[in-house]
Amino acid sequence: MKFTLNGQPMEFDGDPDLPLMNYLREQAGILSPKDGCAPQAACGCCAVQLNDKAVLSCVTKMSRVADSNVVTTEGLGEYRQDVFANAFVACGGVQCGFCIPGIVMQSNALINSNPEPSRDDIEKALTPHLCRCTGYKKIVDSVVMAADAIRKEETIEPPKSDGKVGSRQPKYHARDLVLGQHKYVDDIRLPGMKF
Repeated sequence: MKFTLNGQPMEFDGDPDLPLMNYLREQAGILSPKDGCAPQAACGCCAVQLNDKAVLSCVTKMSRVADSNVVTTEGLGEYRQDVFANAFVACGGVQCGFCIPGIVMQSNALINSNPEPSRDDIEKALTPHLCRCTGYKKIVDSVVMAADAIRKEETIEPPKSDGKVGSRQPKYHARDLVLGQHKYVDDIRLPGMKF
């Protein structure tokens, strides 16, 4: 089968029942979709876009990917990556970061279909997602900020830091956390490693 992954043409001739998440992580080397509960589809950490709709890749079979367009955070393009990363950092919407790449992909799909989502729209769209760190207010604030910037075709500047005690500092490695580039244990790949 043929499909597009982050703008690149791909071919797959393996098991049509293989979950898309397994293909992305184990064969394509794309680690931003996280495995939080597979195959239960209960946490949202593995969300990607399939033909402009957010899907949970842990329960999306490769057979469904034929002739489709798959996008992960790596394929969002620099502008959207910057907007989402800076919005989540500015609003404090990222803590451990494990769930955020899936939330970003769900939010991107929402913004593509509804450029001016209300807080209720965002909360409804994020129903499949679990976050145990932030509470959802800061996540929703982050999506509101990102949607506003994207709608107006504006940028969001990275939060400034003066480094002084008592002043607000951006979270360490927050951009990588938002975009799924931070390495968790299941993301570590070493030469000769056996799974």
